[in-house]
Amino acid sequence: MHDVTLTDYCLISKTLIEDRLVTPKAKAMYAVLCWCPPGFNCSIKNLSEVLGVGPEVASQLIKELKDNGYIERRDNSKPIRYHVHPSPRFLD
Repeated sequence: MHDVTLTDYCLISKTLIEDRLVTPKAKAMYAVLCWCPPGFNCSIKNLSEVLGVGPEVASQLIKELKDNGYIERRDNSKPIRYHVHPSPRFLD
């Protein structure tokens, strides 16, 4: 038997939840990015399918999270992955 708490949940920071600059849909996208298992390709197509939105919406949500400093793309390699941050990080 496996521990359900290790496989069925992900943590979302209180900072993000309380951030009024981030829309509820972008917060849902952040949760999806936290959930992504190793090896999952976080392409716009795959993320839009998981979240149940169109590719244009998924792309806008990724941009919103990047613009607010909550995610960064790891690199340009495949599969696509993102670093998720519990609080905004901005480059100078």
